[in-house]
Amino acid sequence: MMKINFFKWKCAVAVGMLLCMTEGAISQTKSPPYEGVAGWQETQDKRMEWFKEARFGLFIHWGLYSAAGGSFEGKQYPQHYAEWIQTWGKIPSKQYAEVLKPKFTLRSFDPKSWARLAKKTGMKYMVLTSRHHEGFSLFNSQQPYALKNDVTGTANLSPKGRDLYREIMEAFRQEGMKVGAYYSLLDWQHPDSYEAFQLNPNTDNHQPDHERYKAYLYGQIKELAQHYGRLDMLWPDFSSKQREGEAWGTKHILTDLIKWQPNIIINNRFWNGLENKNGDIGTPEKYIPPTGLPGMYWEVSHTMNESYGYSAHDQNWKSFPKIMQLFVETVSKGGNFLLNVGPDGDGAIPEPAVRIMEQIGDWMKINSEAIYGTTASPFQALDWGYCTQKNGKLYLHVFDRPASGKIDLPIKNKVTAVYTLASPKTKVKPASENGKPVIPVDTFDKGKGPKVIVVEIQGKPIIEESLTQTQADGRIVMNANNAKLQEGKGLKIIGAHTHDPNRPNAIGQWKDLQDRVFWDIKIQKPGKYKVLINYLPNNKHRGKIMLSMLGQQLPWEFIAEQVTKFKEVSMGTIEVSQQVIGEPSTKVILQATAIEGDVLPEIVSITLVPIQE
Repeated sequence: MMKINFFKWKCAVAVGMLLCMTEGAISQTKSPPYEGVAGWQETQDKRMEWFKEARFGLFIHWGLYSAAGGSFEGKQYPQHYAEWIQTWGKIPSKQYAEVLKPKFTLRSFDPKSWARLAKKTGMKYMVLTSRHHEGFSLFNSQQPYALKNDVTGTANLSPKGRDLYREIMEAFRQEGMKVGAYYSLLDWQHPDSYEAFQLNPNTDNHQPDHERYKAYLYGQIKELAQHYGRLDMLWPDFSSKQREGEAWGTKHILTDLIKWQPNIIINNRFWNGLENKNGDIGTPEKYIPPTGLPGMYWEVSHTMNESYGYSAHDQNWKSFPKIMQLFVETVSKGGNFLLNVGPDGDGAIPEPAVRIMEQIGDWMKINSEAIYGTTASPFQALDWGYCTQKNGKLYLHVFDRPASGKIDLPIKNKVTAVYTLASPKTKVKPASENGKPVIPVDTFDKGKGPKVIVVEIQGKPIIEESLTQTQADGRIVMNANNAKLQEGKGLKIIGAHTHDPNRPNAIGQWKDLQDRVFWDIKIQKPGKYKVLINYLPNNKHRGKIMLSMLGQQLPWEFIAEQVTKFKEVSMGTIEVSQQVIGEPSTKVILQATAIEGDVLPEIVSITLVPIQE
């Protein structure tokens, strides 16, 4: 084996590292789906049948980074992706392995308990990190570099006589779950990888041979596909504009992979962009596309705290209601939800994660019918929660009980039955107003997850205009989700993204005076209302808008501001007469009267707040 020494690492952070990966980059023209390899596109629908039914899976990030737990040799790294600690700390691979391998103890490792917990949670499939960016494999690779090398000794993590990857996969198969292998295309230790020597020395002036590295990738993927039984999904990660497709030898891999595992699903990360359509599924990471990803299969991966890999100091655990909102919103938009867990170096799943999974499991025992095999909501947006559907049934996932104690369901279909999944034998009699069914909603404990009401209808849903309803505190929130856009030159909904998953959806790219935004609302109480606007200030985004409703107009001017976070301010007040309360709906119009700079600032919502007199 060639001798590898260390030299100064050049990039300060992971993003910088990726930007440095230009030498020897392979230019990539836009490739056809699956690189045009036969066997994939024509079998996609059949291969995706289980995925469409499952809707809910478990992501497991476990590797040598788990033994670090977000700290290395006494120094804590606050970055939220603990599995990237080698780059945060600029740690050479040899030192990294020598320090962490003794801490990867497995003393609490019990893959059968992991699988039982996942099944109890209601998950139908699992994706395991067979190897991550650090280059260490949970499976016993027989590739020469993995077996023995001069950088880290061996790239295999399993103790002698064991294969951790096999043990985990078999445990989940025994519970009747589908199994997938995450496989990193990056490698921070292999001397022929695209990242070669950015962490390690190169006193011998070795020139990376990328063809040899592509052969290494091919060989390891072949091992995963041929030596471990059925593989339901391969989850490669990740590509960039500099490196995608044939940079990884994708044609060779895909040509043989479909032969080795004819029913396998491949994600889209051999290619750049989380929403690209080159593979079987899109892979938004820690964000939910505002309108889903119509025309393709997709899956959101999300974390219970901030990090994917185990971090002892990351205690920013999401609440159970927040996890449920992410879960149900994803499914209601037609996607699958892949919820991550990061066991520690001993193999133990953190207690907060176990508690969350058990709570989800309790909810799924009652409500899984509203998840498995469902399709996207027929409605644009619902201010009380979300909807899924299948087989003549609408499943109303109620997160916020309307102030009126009832849901005005915007459909024209005949309703044949209404009941909750918690009490399916207790039928509820719906009322009817203006030809639409009105569904009563009893009070419920929001801390136990959304209440699911089943509405059985005749035929496919015939949708009427959805009204934005009054909330329990009297507010009416007109947000980007329930807005109707008169699109001109680019007006669209801009949502969260991987690096800002909590960012609210907002109306953006407003650069045409002919564009309009509409809301149809139902007002429950007369009186004066304060009008609040929530927007994102920007030094270059200025202009004027006009809000019109009930014959009243409220102008507002966006000025240049240095603030870079969303803010909510008052636009003024409007008055609602008693006469309006009897109207079926009220239309609210937002229009631009002047646009200065590139575009108007992004607008999250307009809220009407009743003024107590």
